[in-house]
Amino acid sequence: MSNQKSFLDNFILVEYNNLSYPEGYTAQIQEVAAHFDKESISPKGAYSLHTEYSYGKRKFNTTRISKHPALMAAHKDGVPQLWKSNEWAAEFADFIIGLTEDQQPPTVIEIHPPFNDYCTLEEFAERFRIFEEKIHNVYPDATLVIENRAGSVYHGGRFLVGKAKEIVSLCELIKEEKIKLGIVLDFPQLLTAENINPYKFKVGKYEAAIAILAPHRDLIRGIHIWGKRKNDSGRQLAHQGNFDTYFGSNDTVKAIFLSGIREICNDGLPRFLVPEVNSNAEDLNSIIQDLDSIQT
Repeated sequence: MSNQKSFLDNFILVEYNNLSYPEGYTAQIQEVAAHFDKESISPKGAYSLHTEYSYGKRKFNTTRISKHPALMAAHKDGVPQLWKSNEWAAEFADFIIGLTEDQQPPTVIEIHPPFNDYCTLEEFAERFRIFEEKIHNVYPDATLVIENRAGSVYHGGRFLVGKAKEIVSLCELIKEEKIKLGIVLDFPQLLTAENINPYKFKVGKYEAAIAILAPHRDLIRGIHIWGKRKNDSGRQLAHQGNFDTYFGSNDTVKAIFLSGIREICNDGLPRFLVPEVNSNAEDLNSIIQDLDSIQT
């Protein structure tokens, strides 16, 4: 048995979608959905709360959400408008506290950025402070993180934090204003935001994105990783498949993609790893083995 340190040794493995990790790997925490149509949650142990991410429409018809008029009013055609106002931020904290009050405190609370048609980075920071103060009054040890986002059925704007330079701008603001917020870097969504086609991979563009993010990796508290797979009509389905199906079995591109993950994460800092795989355990196993092949 080799004593060589594995790339994954520094990661805190998160269970996603009830899929078991392959033998030799143990999840220490589970991800729990906490979007606006959730009435209750039932985590099995330590958990990371994955809050509303505004990909699609919500019904806004639960008893729980009805207690929060600012959350219910902030939407366009049913798609939630995150961080719409100071009142929204306060009610968002109340929603999370109410959803979790009968459970153990969340280890991580993951939030998502607003759309850019109604909120600037500075306005987001102001509204986040309201949210953070209320959350940390109740859960002082909870780690707060924000995920970069790309892709939604929302019309009229796009996510405020998606491209590498936008993530960097947020990191700079976090440091300047001493905001208590970390980053969860979703690598596939970064490719989408940067318009990098997995079959016509723009190596220079990817490496440039990684290069400007790397100086801020001290703020990157976790990563999201997943694959894509083509369906019968040739459309790529997100959160399906593995890296081989994602990059069309191009080992060179896969290696370049993995090298970017190494560049961000090979500094010895502990980070959460969320493999957002909705297909099957075989795909999860393939992704984990690819990540574990990264040289430290």
